[in-house]
Amino acid sequence: MDLRWQAVDKQSGLCTKNLRPLATALEFASSSARGKAWLAALQWMKEVFAGQQSLAKQPLAKIPPRTIPNRLRNFLLSFDEEGKPVGLRADRYEFWVYRQLRKRLDTGDIYLDDSVQHRRFADDMVSMEAKADALKALNIPWLREPADQTLDALFVELDKQWRAFDSELRSGKLKHLEFDPVKQTLTWHRPKADKDKQLQQGFYGKLQARDVTDVFRFVNERCNFLSAMTPLQPRYAKKVADADSLMAVIIAQAMNHGNFKMAETCNIPYHVLEATHQQHLRPATLIGASNILSNFIASLPIFPYYSIDLNVLYGSVDGQKFAAASPTLKARHSRKYFGMDRGVVAYTLLANHVALQTQMLSANQHESYWVFDICYNNTSDIRPTTITGDMHCINMANFAILHWFGMNLAPRFTNLHAQLKHLYCGPDQEGYDKFLIQPVGQIDRHLIAAEKSNLDHIAATLGLKEMSQSVLVRKICTLSGHHRTRKALFEYDKLIRTIYTLRYLRDPQLQRDVHRSENRIESYHQLRSTIAQVNGKKELTGRTDLEVDISNQCGRLIANVVIAYNSMLLSGLLGRYLAAGNEKALDLLRRISPAAWQHLHFLGHYAFRGKHNPIDLEAVLAGIDWE
Repeated sequence: MDLRWQAVDKQSGLCTKNLRPLATALEFASSSARGKAWLAALQWMKEVFAGQQSLAKQPLAKIPPRTIPNRLRNFLLSFDEEGKPVGLRADRYEFWVYRQLRKRLDTGDIYLDDSVQHRRFADDMVSMEAKADALKALNIPWLREPADQTLDALFVELDKQWRAFDSELRSGKLKHLEFDPVKQTLTWHRPKADKDKQLQQGFYGKLQARDVTDVFRFVNERCNFLSAMTPLQPRYAKKVADADSLMAVIIAQAMNHGNFKMAETCNIPYHVLEATHQQHLRPATLIGASNILSNFIASLPIFPYYSIDLNVLYGSVDGQKFAAASPTLKARHSRKYFGMDRGVVAYTLLANHVALQTQMLSANQHESYWVFDICYNNTSDIRPTTITGDMHCINMANFAILHWFGMNLAPRFTNLHAQLKHLYCGPDQEGYDKFLIQPVGQIDRHLIAAEKSNLDHIAATLGLKEMSQSVLVRKICTLSGHHRTRKALFEYDKLIRTIYTLRYLRDPQLQRDVHRSENRIESYHQLRSTIAQVNGKKELTGRTDLEVDISNQCGRLIANVVIAYNSMLLSGLLGRYLAAGNEKALDLLRRISPAAWQHLHFLGHYAFRGKHNPIDLEAVLAGIDWE
């Protein structure tokens, strides 16, 4: 401890130069006794500094009470030869107060009304009375049902899952699980992956290879998604951009060519590409084009055959790492993924092979903070009800938040034995002490019911998009461990997570479905990576975060164009085999993924204008036969 304070002494000049002006200028506030004690110490320091005096020369009686703990008296006070305190060690005490202010800002005991990130937690919540009409229109399940009715159903389901799991484990019905009663360990036999890779390669290997420009034009003729690419200044635009120029700039950004290199490898001059880029490429227009494309894929006959379960539409979320061509605010270092370079994360929501939404994150941000945001901000007509993800989608609130809004979180567990420490039971329920696997604790139902009104405020704030989930989770996690609303949210999350984990342990089919859903987003990432690496490196171009976001949105649009083209091919075969009643061919067709690109040319001389090579769907499918 003495060495620590000696290190503080060496930095006292920096503390006086940098922290003192901030502390004296900011208007802190607090509603707790702990926070007010440190604000009193700060106010006393301000008065001393305003009078051009030193803290060391102030009488000890003027030091605000409860600001010098007994364990630090020897380090913050100076003593005479007899061991009596005679003065204050000013630099150390000033540092100690600033440190406590920062700590209380993180826990929420002290807040700043003028700040965005450090406002009081209650100030971020919406007024339920003022927003009553808007909340009725949102139709949030958690807000519609009484707390007791919701909790009764959930705790009955929890008890049912516990007793069924113990009974099936004792009787040996769970063939995929082996429990060692001596070591209290659970061994899991992973579900086997689908072996459809050779089938897919054989199918696409029979197709005639086409240029990406021909595929782009063919898909646009069917659904006209480029109609969403409106100009930035429609009143002053001299002419509407043609589809060829729009295709060229989108491909240039998606494949990291840039407009200058694209002008050298295509038949459109650079100034046309640059003008089209500035007028038409924005996140809003690219998202609108992707929505049109996603809805078009959903309307194809093959789309229902992509569903893993007819009763559940699975969506999956995951982040993909991309190097950043230029340093931006979101670009961060990560030795594991980027070496000595910087990079960003493209966080994507996928459903039935279609990329519904994507968002740029920093490489140092936890992906679980954006699970609800990316699902709730989905603007396409495809609405997944069960969201799968890897272990990075789990935190202490995601199960609860998604359940509030009628969605289910279904992560793919990598180690089932490690999940046993997250299994809880309901209160006042007997018989669990005799189970082979016992709960690690009880869920506080009374606390959840008592905090229903505060949980309603959180759900309403998220539903009205007054606060993003990333900000909410960060603020909740910094609240005191004794904060009742925080504890109630975490208790509700334990309840939903335990029910899902028990179902996951019991049902090998659920494990396979979640595994297949995650494999689909991995396949999409391979397609997205191939598109980005056409120019040689897996990166996103752009000098600002906005330009990087545009590059990522262009890449998603091209990936969806490829998926739409393949879906149209599969839909053509589907109609043929349904008419013929060929069940064998239909079964093979269901196992083919549209996230394939071996029959496409991404690189070469792009011919946007002049002679076109239109695609004849019937001619392409003529050579495919599974009779």
